[in-house]
Amino acid sequence: MESRWPALTICMKDLRQEVRTRESFTAAFFFALLVQVIFNFAFDFQRLGLGFQDVGAGALWITLTFSAVLSLQNSFLIERERSCLTALALCPCDPSSVFLGKFLANFLFVLIVQVFILPISAVFFGYDLSGAWLPLSSVIAVNAAGFSALGTLFAAVSVRTRRSELMLPLLLLPAATPVIIWGVKATRLCLVGRSFAAYGPLLGLSACFAAAFLAAGVLVFDHVLEE
Repeated sequence: MESRWPALTICMKDLRQEVRTRESFTAAFFFALLVQVIFNFAFDFQRLGLGFQDVGAGALWITLTFSAVLSLQNSFLIERERSCLTALALCPCDPSSVFLGKFLANFLFVLIVQVFILPISAVFFGYDLSGAWLPLSSVIAVNAAGFSALGTLFAAVSVRTRRSELMLPLLLLPAATPVIIWGVKATRLCLVGRSFAAYGPLLGLSACFAAAFLAAGVLVFDHVLEE
C-alpha cells in the first residue's frame, strides 16, 4: 500500500465500498428510523406531560448504540467474507494504520446516521434544535468517537470467531456502558439548555475514554491481526 497516509487510504477504501453497496448505512439508518418511529407512536409522551428534554436523550442513545453496532459488525465481516483479512495483515504499513483507518470509517458512518436521525427525532417530538444543536453535536461526536474506537477493536477481535455477530454485542455493550451513560447524561443537560460547565466534565470523561481506547487499539492491533 504505497501511501504516506495509509490510515486515510484504508478509510477511503471503506467509504468507497460503502458508497457502492450502501450496506452499513442502509441497515443502520432504517434501524434507527424504526426505533424513532416506535418511540413516537408507542408512547404518548406529550400526553404524559413529558417533552423531548425528558426522553430525548434516552431515545437518541438507544438509536445511536444499536445502529452503531450494526455498522461496526459490517466493517470487518466484509473483509472476512471476501478473504481480505490476510491481505490487511500483510499490508506494507504499520498495523496501527489499519486500526485507525477502520476507526475513522466507522466513526464517520455513526456520525452520518446521527446527522439524519437527530433532526428526524426532533421533528417527531416537536423539539426546536436551533438552540441546542452545537452542544448536542459536540456531545454526540465525542461519545461516538469513544464508542467507535472500542467497537472497532472488538469487531476485529470477534470477526474470526464462529458467532462473531453475537460476540461483538456481548463484548462491546458491557465495556461501552460508561461512555453510553456519560453520553445520555450530557445529552439531557444539553437538551434542557444547561451551560458547558454542567456537561463539560462528562464530555471530558468521554474524551478520555475515546483517547484510551484509541491508544489501546494502536498498541495491540498488530496482535489482533496476527490471531
